[in-house]
Amino acid sequence: MQVYLIRHAQSENNVLSEESMHRRKVDPALTEMGYRQRDMLADFLANGRETKDEHFEISHLYTSAMYRSLLTAQPLGSGLNLQPQVWTDLHEKGGMFQRQNGRTRGFNGMTRSAIQSEFPDFGLPDSISESGWYDAELGMEPETHSLFRAIKVAKALRERGQRDEVIALVSHAGFLDILLKAIFDQLPSQPYTMRYYHNNTAITRINYQDSRPVLRYMNRLEHLPPDMRSF
Repeated sequence: MQVYLIRHAQSENNVLSEESMHRRKVDPALTEMGYRQRDMLADFLANGRETKDEHFEISHLYTSAMYRSLLTAQPLGSGLNLQPQVWTDLHEKGGMFQRQNGRTRGFNGMTRSAIQSEFPDFGLPDSISESGWYDAELGMEPETHSLFRAIKVAKALRERGQRDEVIALVSHAGFLDILLKAIFDQLPSQPYTMRYYHNNTAITRINYQDSRPVLRYMNRLEHLPPDMRSF
């Protein structure tokens, strides 16, 4: 099995500075450059070659339920002729939250009907309801909860490791960092002792050999010109 870990395209929050962070959105869309990044990513995965003699040949596409990931996965589904499947455990560390006036508030995320209206071709799990998909009572997701999700996803991938599949996951910088650590048994660890770095729409490839993961490459960006690369 092969797994491609893909970070979403540039979001509206990604361009905020420390001074403008008060404008942070709970569930941001993409920037103008983000829309161009996602289209170039989709064309690269659908029509490009991974090596001189090898296409990507992705057979399964999964995405976080956060809006920026749904938007990134949309042209991927069309270009690859696949139905994107929403996997709620792929959401970013911290979840759906907003800090205002020293207080943190949780949000439920997009409702089932809202996702179906804008992304009618996506497959949704039963856990996404008309109340949304995130437990707002968590507020900002605790670090231990994020690590648990990463371990769950890593376990699910390992259990599929001997299948003849090529999987792509569209997720987030913080979660991809801990997911890689979970895949390679590097958890628990201090959050920022070291970090696996992913730019917007960057691609990381992992091969499973008898359910054992092998890192082939990470943070691949040649589908973007240098002036369109962002974090």
